[in-house]
Amino acid sequence: MGGRATRALRLLLLLVLALAAVEYLFGSILDASPLRTYLYTPLYNATQPTLRNVERLAANWPKKIPSNYIEDSEEYSIKNISLSNHTTRASVVHPPSSITETASKLDKNMTIQDGAFAMISPTPLLITKLMDSIKSYVTTEDGVKKAEAVVTLPLCDSMPPDLGPITLNKTELELEWVEKKFPEVEWGGRYSPPNCTARHRVAIIVPYRDRQQHLAIFLNHMHPFLMKQQIEYGIFIVEQEGNKDFNRAKLMNVGFVESQKLVAEGWQCFVFHDIDLLPLDTRNLYSCPRQPRHMSASIDKLHFKLPYEDIFGGVSAMTLEQFTRVNGFSNKYWGWGGEDDDMSYRLKKINYHIARYKMSIARYAMLDHKKSTPNPKRYQLLSQTSKTFQKDGLSTLEYELVQVVQYHLYTHILVNIDERS
Repeated sequence: MGGRATRALRLLLLLVLALAAVEYLFGSILDASPLRTYLYTPLYNATQPTLRNVERLAANWPKKIPSNYIEDSEEYSIKNISLSNHTTRASVVHPPSSITETASKLDKNMTIQDGAFAMISPTPLLITKLMDSIKSYVTTEDGVKKAEAVVTLPLCDSMPPDLGPITLNKTELELEWVEKKFPEVEWGGRYSPPNCTARHRVAIIVPYRDRQQHLAIFLNHMHPFLMKQQIEYGIFIVEQEGNKDFNRAKLMNVGFVESQKLVAEGWQCFVFHDIDLLPLDTRNLYSCPRQPRHMSASIDKLHFKLPYEDIFGGVSAMTLEQFTRVNGFSNKYWGWGGEDDDMSYRLKKINYHIARYKMSIARYAMLDHKKSTPNPKRYQLLSQTSKTFQKDGLSTLEYELVQVVQYHLYTHILVNIDERS
């Protein structure tokens, strides 16, 4: 008899412990558990008014959308989630059907009878878990993935630290070797500072043909130079296909248009850059001021002297507004020379003036190259700039886009710009 009583007590004890375990596991989800009546002392006087579930929901719903989400129609988007070697935009999808159906059923069965729910209603904690499940799914090019936490970084310094003169390596380099360097750079030659939010978003537009050795030296020098300045940037190499005379200005128009297409947010600033010019001082900031900036004012092969006051060639920077207001570059300059002076005239016509850093900062080294044949029509074209610039430029740009390829350190835009007969 004593043995049976002992076994009964053990079974009763095991049952109580099992119920306590169930309460421990599920008590945080279910707002009201019958077991609490027997195992716990109430934390409040039962005669005092208590907050109903429906009132708690009203106080906490709708949940505030985090500031790192941007409203976009019925969905929300997260900016610039990096995936391996490329960047995509990610959008929060609608919740999985199982979550939606569960929430719908809960909503339909929430009826109040005599001041209490007929069934156990979802608590704010349950709603929070549902919302967290919804927010944790994003669509990407690679399918559904978990979204990483998006942290709002402080603005980068207006003048980054440790800027100053730098050295240049003109040694011949293999492009394949340079391509393996700089793991910080994203696919397509894009970069954003990891520890702060860049103040400037800059597209580097480089007209190009038959300069592969220069390209390797250029990329090897420019990426660490630009990263040091804590800007967000992308490098776009615009190559002219065919055998017609080189048209630097038209290629830069193409680079402007195509670079904007390749980036959803667009670029704020454009630096038009000869591939054989390399900056020698990181204080020469690759950003766009209120006035168009002539960057390469002081070149070694020109004895670090400005040839003439209105020069705007080599490397120049303009904002989106400045470039569109002057209708971009002329499309008519085939061969060397004239297109940069044409742009200088356009800027003056719109009442801009050319800004420059002091000569000790705006220093560049020029790589060795074969001189091009001057354009014999350049002076005739320059004499007509003030009359024709509104009808010659971005508004009349025609070209055939052959291909766009994103390499590790740059985006290659191959284009046919020959004019139709």
